[in-house]
Amino acid sequence: MAIGIHAMDKKTFSKCLHKLYEEKCSFKEDILEISRKVVRKHHEDLLGTANGVIDITVSYDGTWQKRGHSSLYGIGIVIDILTGLIIDYEILSKYCPECPTAKGILEKIVLSTPYGTNPTKKNAAKIM
Repeated sequence: MAIGIHAMDKKTFSKCLHKLYEEKCSFKEDILEISRKVVRKHHEDLLGTANGVIDITVSYDGTWQKRGHSSLYGIGIVIDILTGLIIDYEILSKYCPECPTAKGILEKIVLSTPYGTNPTKKNAAKIM
């Protein structure tokens, strides 16, 4: 108990967090589906359909978390012109978790000689 508040166990907190994440994903998909249905209905009422395919005009906009070239995360949004509703989005990331791992593995391979010895620091600097 800290400051008169009972602390939650780490495992219990993790379960609650996972449950909230699943509910958020479900809610997000439900809202996008409703938005897409409204867009489809407006366009069908206005123009009609040909084989269930509708021709819509959209706008795409995106932003990054920070200004400049230092941000790692951003979002892209597709907006229907007629209704102004968001019909899709994509979270963008410049970070690749596999790149540092691959870089470490490649450095070991490149810096090792065929005889299993590592080159001197002077020679390694020339290679890089």
